[in-house]
Amino acid sequence: MQKGDKLDIREYFDGLKLCLIIDPIVESVEIINEKIGEREGYLRVTIKFPDDSVMHCFEYVIFDETVEISKYSFHWQDAAGNLIRRWDNAPHHPELDRYQHHVHTKDIVSASSEIGIRTVLSTVKSILSQRNQHIWIANSTNRT
Repeated sequence: MQKGDKLDIREYFDGLKLCLIIDPIVESVEIINEKIGEREGYLRVTIKFPDDSVMHCFEYVIFDETVEISKYSFHWQDAAGNLIRRWDNAPHHPELDRYQHHVHTKDIVSASSEIGIRTVLSTVKSILSQRNQHIWIANSTNRT
């Protein structure tokens, strides 16, 4: 691709899939559905993490000179199927300042900013790293 070329939907999805394949936090990825049209595209994947948690993801994008995420959902759950977090932009929380973009946790829904798979992976990586650090500290404390 040369400077000034625009990323089309296929290139955008190929980049996301490559990111998922090479990211060390991703234990496995399953492509559930992928549809690529000239002006719109859809990618649904399931990602498994080392702690056996799973994230069900979809992005619906529109191409008009550039690729823009129109709809998304990233539903992260533990091995037992309990919600850890879900980021989405379904317009069903008008009580929030930026209700279109929001994040669900076990007990609350809060405003969020627009998010994509790469940012979600970074967040998951940070959370899992913190959890592992707490486990390591707890295990170290129990040995003394």
